Amino acid sequence: TNYCFILPFFEDWFTEKGFVPVRFISPNLGEAVRFNPLYGNTDPTAAMVIYGLTLVAALCTALGLFTRLSTVVLLLGITALHHRTSDILHSGDTMMRVFALYLALAPCGLTLSLDRWMQVKSGKAKPVPEVSLWPQRLMEIQVAIVYFTTVWHKWQGTAWRDGTATWFTAQLKEFDRFPVPAFMESRPMVAMTTWGTLIVEIALATLVFWRPARNWVILAGVLLHLGIEYQMNIPLFAFIMIASYASFIEGEEWPGIFEKARGWWRGLRRRKATQHA
Repeated sequence: TNYCFILPFFEDWFTEKGFVPVRFISPNLGEAVRFNPLYGNTDPTAAMVIYGLTLVAALCTALGLFTRLSTVVLLLGITALHHRTSDILHSGDTMMRVFALYLALAPCGLTLSLDRWMQVKSGKAKPVPEVSLWPQRLMEIQVAIVYFTTVWHKWQGTAWRDGTATWFTAQLKEFDRFPVPAFMESRPMVAMTTWGTLIVEIALATLVFWRPARNWVILAGVLLHLGIEYQMNIPLFAFIMIASYASFIEGEEWPGIFEKARGWWRGLRRRKATQHA
């Protein structure tokens, strides 16, 4: 979805006619060498080929088709494009790249995939696939580290500690999206949203691992990011972070979640049918 959004602006971001010609790109970040096969390449065809392969790999990964190969190609493609033009990135993009690494390490195609379906059809599939939980554990630890370091860095300044930070972020007019009621900029509301953000983020780094509190913490995180999505134009950031919360849910819990969702949907349809009758 991300690269489909960017596709109409491909020339602006990934070619010499755009905002960032290759002469402005550094091959290194400090002392760390970056994976950048497009460094020094002024031919737009090379960037388009990598872009196209990344799109195909993303689709195959979503469908669970040739999963091992597609996840590795997806990781390499995302990394190459990110290092080609890092100026268009935000924290959600960084999370997407890190999670692509975990997907490449994970046995993604073992269940709920076209790979699994083809194995079942050919009679080669195991009745109960053996799935390692380590990639999922890595993902949830990564999410917790992200929120912990976020709170840590915010606390080093004064605006988050004195309860004024969200007022300053609301003044970044280039991120304006939908209108927010005027009372949200009052001193009490600014303090509430500032400290409330810190509380939710530290809970997502700690309390989310305590099962009695986990669902409430995840709900608070969802509401936090939906609020950011409403107010600020940061493409896909909120949805990437919300999707990462799935790593905190154990495999045996998903059937119950799906069953509750089906029950809710059936009840909604019955109520609609009764109203029309």
